[in-house]
Amino acid sequence: MDYKGITLFKPNLKELKEGLKLDFDINNTAELTKVVESFIKLQQIESALITLSEKGVYIHTPKSKTLVPAHIRDIMDVSGAGDTVVSIAALCLALNLPPVTIATLSNLAGGLVCEKIGVVPVDKKQLLEEAKKLKL
Repeated sequence: MDYKGITLFKPNLKELKEGLKLDFDINNTAELTKVVESFIKLQQIESALITLSEKGVYIHTPKSKTLVPAHIRDIMDVSGAGDTVVSIAALCLALNLPPVTIATLSNLAGGLVCEKIGVVPVDKKQLLEEAKKLKL
């Protein structure tokens, strides 16, 4: 893998493990942090946002290393969830939002599209309502 110099790297857990040819315990946050930190340093990446399915998302930036838990959802279809997460993360990054806000909003949006069948756009009103409930 060669991702040198990118601002935000966003794999899911499976992609991270397969790409690095590593297996590690997802329930061990210290182990996850160590793996991501090593990869970031090697690739000279600024930040990483790892989607962890029902475990949530992990954001690793120079200012934050945080596991954001998933919101309980009635999952119908995961098609397009990763694209949704990365697109919302990119918008949040462009707005210079704090890392935990980036992770939380991205995760929230990814979960919302999983409640629908097929690849669907994010319902902006629903995302805003849910973000307000979380006081984001």
